[in-house]
Amino acid sequence: MNLKQRFSLTFSLLFSLILATLLFVLFTLFSNYRKIEIQNRLVEKAQTTVKLLVEVKAVDYTLLKLIDKETINNLYNEKTLIFNDSLGLIYSSIDDAVIHWDTAMLRKIQQVGYFYKTENEYDIVGKSIKHLDKNYLVLISAEDKFGNRNLIFLKYLVIVAFLAGLILVWFLSFYFSKQALLPLDVFKNKVQNISENNLSTRLDYTGKKDEISELTAAFNTMIERIDKSFQYQKSFVGNASHELRTPLSKISAQLENLMQNPEFPEKFGKILSSMKEDTQQLSDIVTSLLILSKLENEGPAKAFSSVRIDEIIFSSADFLRKYYSDFKIHFEIINETGYDDRLEIQGDEALLKIAIGNLLKNAYLYSDNKEVDIKIIQERDDIKLFITNIGEVPEDKDTDKLFTSFVRGSNAIPNAGFGLGLSIVRRIMQYHKAEIRYLLPGPRCNQMELTFKI
Repeated sequence: MNLKQRFSLTFSLLFSLILATLLFVLFTLFSNYRKIEIQNRLVEKAQTTVKLLVEVKAVDYTLLKLIDKETINNLYNEKTLIFNDSLGLIYSSIDDAVIHWDTAMLRKIQQVGYFYKTENEYDIVGKSIKHLDKNYLVLISAEDKFGNRNLIFLKYLVIVAFLAGLILVWFLSFYFSKQALLPLDVFKNKVQNISENNLSTRLDYTGKKDEISELTAAFNTMIERIDKSFQYQKSFVGNASHELRTPLSKISAQLENLMQNPEFPEKFGKILSSMKEDTQQLSDIVTSLLILSKLENEGPAKAFSSVRIDEIIFSSADFLRKYYSDFKIHFEIINETGYDDRLEIQGDEALLKIAIGNLLKNAYLYSDNKEVDIKIIQERDDIKLFITNIGEVPEDKDTDKLFTSFVRGSNAIPNAGFGLGLSIVRRIMQYHKAEIRYLLPGPRCNQMELTFKI
């Protein structure tokens, strides 16, 4: 979950919780207000009825019921029961509504003085009223249709308001968070395009006094420093490697002359041969560093020419046979396209020879039988090259690091080397927008897979 989603989700959930709480409190307050209002009306009606019944002597029961009948529409389905202090019923209104009561309820009203409950849609109030030194117990119930209708209306209104507010706030929170964090998307897209070959990219600085602008300025400053350091490093490696080639060539030539000089003591021949081998290794390192420096400085690939991958393989193999006479290859081409052979790719011939030559040399040096199997598979959109040998394989923990400079697999320890060959091959493949992978197709079997797009 990204920052925009977390921000929007947190804000939406918080607002939803606050809105639900406010609407719930509003509904609860109105419901309580309705109950208080109907109780007050029922108590007022009870007091009025007792007063008429007791004080006005001219009003008999029949007349009181007629008065009650004329005012019955004030409350819907109203029912009034009046009991004396001995719990005897002395008055009952004429409507057909029913109040369910018992002696325990009346005694509770005597003790507490007040009683209220709801039963279905009815509100029931019990009240102890003292009038003219006599205690009367009044049970009165009514249906608060107006208040209940308003409460139902408010309930649906609250639900609709909550759902509408929920949809609106979720939409607005995601929309505004997206707009507010849009500069971060631009920031991310530009950062993703920055690589070791593209350190000149700078982010647009708006000059606003906000966190994103400050982050942009800090990032540009950091990239500026990294670019300077990287350029200095590439310049140093290239210049140092170039300067080292000349003295190493001179040392190698002088050693060769000494070894061929008949007057030179023969007992020093092995020492000179070892020194020449070490010098050659140093020369190979310098050459590798020069190649890497050249690739880094050239940046994006230049315009390539058409080259045949099979011719590069044969040329590299012939070159290796000059140094390793027992070097053997088994070559195979598999065409899966149904078309004529199409072995041409776009690339730099010199660099591809270096890459293929390094892979063939590694396959030869680390094989048990000094044989290398080479297979080319032509597919519709690409050409795959497999270079396989039989020999010791590196440990699993080393396979991910084989293409890193100055890192060697566990199977390479007995052989001389510095771990630059495969890093150069990988960089050349990247330069050609090709892919390289190390595979283990079987026990004691090493395989390099190269994929070139047609």
